Amino acid sequence: MGGKKKDWILFVFIFIALILSTVPALLRYFKTEPESRFWVIVEGGKGEIMRVPLDEDARYVIKDGAAEKADGSVTLDSLGEEAYPSKHDVNILEIKDNAVSCIESNCSNQVCVSMGQLTNASYDIPIVCLPHGIVIVIEES
Repeated sequence: MGGKKKDWILFVFIFIALILSTVPALLRYFKTEPESRFWVIVEGGKGEIMRVPLDEDARYVIKDGAAEKADGSVTLDSLGEEAYPSKHDVNILEIKDNAVSCIESNCSNQVCVSMGQLTNASYDIPIVCLPHGIVIVIEES
């Protein structure tokens, strides 16, 4: 009976070793890769001004090279004298439905406003406001 007991212990030991050796492979197989995320990045003359997720709807005021999250109803008119071109450089960005656009600006040429939306499917050409010196891009990470 002693030989059968040793065989049984050896069998259990080998079985456990086989199971343990497959655990790393199973973990790699079932491991889900993190989804890539898209980011809205606003860059200015002094570097990065803002980096926010493209999938989080919000409105931002970029004033004199600084970003601030704003109420969803903010406009240049609602900013009053703060939006006068003689006082500040102001751009209002809106992130909505996985797209970003410059919806208002107090710059002289309005190219940034007329460029439309950037999305995660069409982000090859950035939105640029040359008078204010900002560039809006989408980056995947």
